Amino acid sequence: MDATRRGLLIGGAALAPSLALAAETSVDPTAPPAIRAHLGVTENPFGPAPAARKAAAKALEEAPYYGWELEPPLVRLIAQHDGLKPEQVGLCNGSLEALSLLSTAFAKTGPVVSAQPSYATPLLYAERQGAKLEWVPLATDQQIDLPGLVERAKATNAGAVYVCNPNNPTGLLLDADALRAFCVEVAKTRPVIVDEAYIEISPDPARNSMMDLVRAGHDVIVARTFSKVYGMAGLRVGFIAARPDRVRTLKSMIPTHKGRPGLAAAAACYGDPAYLAGAKAYLEGCRKKIYAICEANGLKYIPSYGTYVFVDCGKPNLAFQKTLASLGVEVRVFDSPAHPTWIRVGTASPAELDYFAEVLPRALKA
Repeated sequence: MDATRRGLLIGGAALAPSLALAAETSVDPTAPPAIRAHLGVTENPFGPAPAARKAAAKALEEAPYYGWELEPPLVRLIAQHDGLKPEQVGLCNGSLEALSLLSTAFAKTGPVVSAQPSYATPLLYAERQGAKLEWVPLATDQQIDLPGLVERAKATNAGAVYVCNPNNPTGLLLDADALRAFCVEVAKTRPVIVDEAYIEISPDPARNSMMDLVRAGHDVIVARTFSKVYGMAGLRVGFIAARPDRVRTLKSMIPTHKGRPGLAAAAACYGDPAYLAGAKAYLEGCRKKIYAICEANGLKYIPSYGTYVFVDCGKPNLAFQKTLASLGVEVRVFDSPAHPTWIRVGTASPAELDYFAEVLPRALKA
């Protein structure tokens, strides 16, 4: 028997048991339906820039090798684009990694203070490592209560204050002058972490960003990511802009290098004005579609600057989340005593939003 036929017979024998198992498997009639509208996430379905796609594909040719030599050029590119020194830029595997690790480190000297609701994932990571958290409810206009954060930080001798701008899940953008004054004051005694995951699609990113405070030497840490507006969530690249000592702290806690395709893609598209304009227009269109769906069903919502919309469904949100899931729609619910009927709806793709529009009336009647 020749080697080719022998290989085919061996392969077929190895495959036979799995085929038998597959034939015996039956569909569970009690299983929930497949999710047809993934609206619980905040990715950007517009996807990566053409240059990023091409760079990532090219980088795969060297996938057997670590990509540490790609990190310094990306750091220099970011530094040059944002008027920073290379030592003020620290790369991370998506901004979540940096937010989680720095929150954990700063919590050693006092609790981390944050608004509620806000993007709690990195803070809850820190809590699992022993950190104490202090939550400040949103103001009556659904904005982050900056004076409340200052008061709580002083009262608890906080180790750091975390601000997400635009906030997640409300999508609201803070007044730039008010946030800047807040950061300058608070950073005199403790670091301020400003999560700018969605800042590139704000009306005036340069004005709304706190990057200028980093350039001025304040103890402000600006976190950015390529996961959202740049459409590269699956490639896991982000960075912080901060004082050199804060960057060194982050580097001391990150054990691995970043992936080669992600680094190459990020370098190819960072600051690309044509791509950012296209992504911004696409996401604005998605948000308007969500607004229209809400209005057609009599639901209140908050106009957003993020890749999501905060919606008052008028029903207990956890139960409503389960109802939507039974119809194949995934949404996100946030832990906030002041928002028991609110859900977050992600921008998703037009087809997913069409399906959401189709089943929402049924869910509201359930």
